[in-house]
Amino acid sequence: MIKVVTSSEIKQLDQLASSKFKIPSIVLMENAAIGVVDFITEYLCKTEQIETVLILCGHGNNGGDGFAIARHLVNRGFEVTVHFIGDKKKFSEDAKTNFVILNKFEKEISNLKIISSQKPYSVKASNQPDLVIDAMLGTGLNSALRQPYDSFVNWANKLKSIKIAVDLPTGLTSDDGHVLNYCIKADYTLTMGLPKIGTLINDGPKFTGQLEIIDISYPNSLINAESIKTSLVEISDIRSFLPKRDYDVHKYSVGKVLAIAGSKGLTGAAVMSSESALLSGCGGVLLLTTERLQNIYSKKLKEVMTFSVGSKKEYLSFFDYDKMRSKIDWADVLMIGPGLGQNNETAELLYKILIDYPKKKKVIDADGLNLLSNFKSLNRIDFTKTVLTPHLGEFSRLIGKEITEIKQNLITEGKKFSIKHNCILVLKGAPTIIFDERGNCFINPTGNPGMATVGMGDVLTGIISGLYAQGISPREAAISGVFIHGLAGDISRLKKNEFSLISRDVQSNIPKAFNLILGHL
Repeated sequence: MIKVVTSSEIKQLDQLASSKFKIPSIVLMENAAIGVVDFITEYLCKTEQIETVLILCGHGNNGGDGFAIARHLVNRGFEVTVHFIGDKKKFSEDAKTNFVILNKFEKEISNLKIISSQKPYSVKASNQPDLVIDAMLGTGLNSALRQPYDSFVNWANKLKSIKIAVDLPTGLTSDDGHVLNYCIKADYTLTMGLPKIGTLINDGPKFTGQLEIIDISYPNSLINAESIKTSLVEISDIRSFLPKRDYDVHKYSVGKVLAIAGSKGLTGAAVMSSESALLSGCGGVLLLTTERLQNIYSKKLKEVMTFSVGSKKEYLSFFDYDKMRSKIDWADVLMIGPGLGQNNETAELLYKILIDYPKKKKVIDADGLNLLSNFKSLNRIDFTKTVLTPHLGEFSRLIGKEITEIKQNLITEGKKFSIKHNCILVLKGAPTIIFDERGNCFINPTGNPGMATVGMGDVLTGIISGLYAQGISPREAAISGVFIHGLAGDISRLKKNEFSLISRDVQSNIPKAFNLILGHL
């Protein structure tokens, strides 16, 4: 896991590096500058022709990074223009030091030019810099951009140059990933030490571009501190979470999933989720159904077992509960919700199951969540060992808040819910974020816009349920399931494109996702 930080947490890291480890802040700034320049020369210049560089600098430490970057680029032979747009009276100490040094350089060498002006200069189309580096504001922004920054952001965005943001694109809030009016649209964001939450959520990914982490020599004990509660998931984490099988396992020792899913017109959701659970490694899946729907499932399903409760209705009902109980007892995990429908009798059934089986492992999605949101209160329900997988609309109904309000406080709202209800919350979106009952959250890096189509959530529910049934923790199952689901989607995009993806594409590539994680490809 890679820790992900807020602006206050990164300030605390800087302070601890200085007070506890006696690392001067200007050393961190120098390391940041060298890291950026190394990225440009060792990575970017291999694919792009870069000779001329424009660096936009403010008066804070982000600007100080820019001044130090300019010095190193000049020494490596680039033609560099530094445009200082801040206020010299407001210089941070380290920024001032690097600005003074840079002015000494300008007097001695010809490939450096420093401009101090709060107005963008005129650039002809034929004379645009090859690279623009944004070192104007960095972290800490919590209001809309004002002059002169808004003018420079709009001006820079019109340039056809490659754009690198230092630490954070100017105009993006570092803690919640919102753009309040204007923002640099970076091709690359080179973030210092650890990623900032704002680059990964809400508007962040649209303006961050390719995110790269620059090692500035924070001690490992600081960047891995348990007090930092947000992490970015890595493929090595998933490899370590996946269940290990003994030689003598049999089909019912590696997990049994009971699918409480499906209703008239929504049988496909039950099919997709049940099959996806099998593809994720569990030993058996049993789908509960009614007599009216039995023939549909018998034609569609080959490996998934079905059990009819005998009802002639086209949905599962409270009146079917007694016939279900032996199957509920049989299962290791209850997969509840895909295509279940929102009939009042189904809601009564769900409530009865949740009250009578408080400690049963459960994964609740789709209509299961919609039915939950209609309950008068969730406080009577024990969600221990339960994974809930809402998208923003379903989560909005669960907590009674508007989506816009939730997005303003995405991490806070997710943590609050998972802690209050002692559950694992999978908040689906771009990106999907997993929250646990201890206030930790995990940001998933896989997936793509082509997955915004019907049935994707059913596939995810199946993957999580299949993994959970094999004995790993609900947190590990949720994190792994989300990662594998997104990776299968990314494989599907490579095979097809973002426009033509359907949920069955993703389902068919679940085995390839496992192979990549396990190192078989």
